[in-house]
Parts: sequence; structure tokens; C-alpha cells
Amino acid sequence: MKPTHPFSLLPALAFTLVACEAAATPSTPIVYILPPPPESRSFLLGMNPFPHDFSLKALDEAFEIAGSHADLLLYHLDSGIPWPEALAGEPYHTAVMENLEDLVSRRKPGQKLYLAITPNAPERNQIALYNGPEESMELPPEWRGKNFSDPDVVNAYLNHARFMLDFLKPDYFAYGIEVTCDFTGPQDPLIDEFLVLAEGVYTTLKAENPDLPIFLTICTGSFQTDDLDTLMASAERVLPYSDYVGISTYPYWVVPGMKIREANPADLPDHWFAQWAALAPDKPFAITETGYPAEDLLMPEYGVKIRGNAAWQADYVAFMLESLNALDAEFIAWFIPRDYDQLYDFLTEQYGEFQFYKTWRDTGFYDGAGSVRPALSVWDQWLEAPIEE
Repeated sequence: MKPTHPFSLLPALAFTLVACEAAATPSTPIVYILPPPPESRSFLLGMNPFPHDFSLKALDEAFEIAGSHADLLLYHLDSGIPWPEALAGEPYHTAVMENLEDLVSRRKPGQKLYLAITPNAPERNQIALYNGPEESMELPPEWRGKNFSDPDVVNAYLNHARFMLDFLKPDYFAYGIEVTCDFTGPQDPLIDEFLVLAEGVYTTLKAENPDLPIFLTICTGSFQTDDLDTLMASAERVLPYSDYVGISTYPYWVVPGMKIREANPADLPDHWFAQWAALAPDKPFAITETGYPAEDLLMPEYGVKIRGNAAWQADYVAFMLESLNALDAEFIAWFIPRDYDQLYDFLTEQYGEFQFYKTWRDTGFYDGAGSVRPALSVWDQWLEAPIEE
């Protein structure tokens, strides 16, 4: 669960970059005994090519990691919607189109794609920001104050979703990211507003694309409630407009009913994933994004001090993959290929320190210096296993 997703707040970061170099120091190797390799898997292994630094070289490396260590590519586009252009059916700004064309060019022939776009802002409680000359811009005046149920919002977002499907041609499509994060409970009026959009967008897109998996992603943690039943009840309200039960889960800080002081996955209940799949057992299950820290998570500004290490990260990956195979899951998407220490330093220098950026900083399969972590070996064992037909 991400109360404010740092990546979507960085103007023109993800796919339009300038060169920037930073020093790094090697990390101490950790001895880790790999679990036995699996005989087969039910799911695709996906990865998001998010760069560790503000440079084209770092972006190239992220795509190389995602291409070599995954059979599903994740494009997680959470930096705004071209609202007025989408509503009017007008061409998008040149900057928007250049970014999309770059995404098309970087996808390898035959590579499966999971595309996630969203109508909500990073705070998840209002409509997305504006994507135009830059990403995550302030909304145009006529769009400020509009909510999810506004006819202009519904129609513009439907047009945008159609455009994205046609332009990027994904194999899996999320039309809403972490939509339940900010709901206070199943009776929250915000849900009623969102369901107007969900019904209009989902039913239309599904009729036009009957064979394409179209779904929403839900949160397994929230700052609005610490009650698991309340969080699940909110999720159940949106699941009728989702082909999958797709969860965004980062279970090392905000976990309902748990006051976490160390990121040891042994403390998670054995049914952590199964309980979410059980929300709609007739629907396929997927982890639409996840990660786990390999270093301590220290955010004094927020009173957060959570121990983490690379061995626990590998244990989480093993636990996750074994659990998902038992659930006959569809796919898993890991969010950060390499720790973004250098990017964090760059952002701190440019904009001042914002400790929330640390939340996902050290969840990479490679550390900040580029050294591989044991979790990648666990992941690669499963990648080598054949997919069950």
C-alpha cells in the first residue's frame, strides 16, 4: 500500500531522463541456502523497469534486468491523465506521445505486457493529476473539483483507456491502481463515486475486449483502517468490476492488526496471500505489485524503525512464490529491480529530503551498488521452471 507513490511525483522521470552519475560502495555478501527448485509454476513472473538513477544508462539497465529476469513486463503509468484531450478526442501533447513511443520501442518482440493505468491521484482519494507537457501537473482549472462520478471524468477516462489499449496492446490491463487504499470502509461515499466510473469503464471495455483480462488492483494495507475485515469489505465492493483479484502488497510496514518492528516474513500469517484470493475464489488471483526491503527501513520523521536484511527478503520471495503456486495464480509483478539509492540522493539534492521515498528504496533484487541479492536466485529458480499448461 502506497499512501503517496514517490515515482509518480517525479516529473518526466520514468522514461525521459538526463545523465547523472553517483558513487557507490560494494555491499557485504550474504550466505543464503536456496530452497529446492520448483518443478513447475502456474504464474508469469513480472518486473517493472524502474531506474535506480536519473539517467538513460540506469533506465537501460532496468529494462535489461526486467528482460533477463522476467517473462512479463510491467508498465506502471501513474503520473496523470491527459484529461481535456482525452475528453475531446484531441491529440495528446508531444511529450506524452514521445514517452509512449519509447515504451513501445523498448518492448521486445513477443514479450508479454502487463499495463497498469489509473484514474486516481497518488493519494488515491481524488482524480489523477494532469499529464501534458510534463507528468503529474496541476489539473486544468475546469477539471479541479471533479470527482470520479463526474460524466466528463468517466468519458475522458474511458477514451484514454481505449487509446492506451490500442497503442500499447497489453496482455493484461489494470484500469485502476490501488483503488481501495484510501477508503475508510465499505460505506465510504468515495466508493460510491468510484463505482460510477468503474461500472462505466469496465463494462464498456469488457464488451469491446472480451478476451483481455481487465481488472482493478486493491490494497492489502491502509492508513485509513487497521482492521482487516473493514479493508476486505471495501475491496469486495469493487471486485464485481474486476476480472481478477489483483493485490498491491508490501507487507513490511502497514499490515492490518500488526505493529511491525522487523521485516521478517516468518511473522506473516501462512495464509497472507490465500485470504485475499478467497475474496473472490471464482476469479484468477495475481500480485499486481510487491516488494520487500533488504535493509533497515528508517524514517524518523514518521516514527518508522523496521529491521530488514537480504536473507529475509529472499525468504519473502520464496514464501510468496510457493504460496502463489498453491493458489494457481496468474502472475506476480516485482516493483524495483535495483535499489534507487542514487536516485534518492538526486531527489534529495533537487527537492529536499522526503523520507517517504525510502519506503521502497531498498527493495531491489540488486543493491544500490549493483550487487546481486539472494532473492534474485530464488526468483530465477522459479523463472527457469516451466509454466503449467
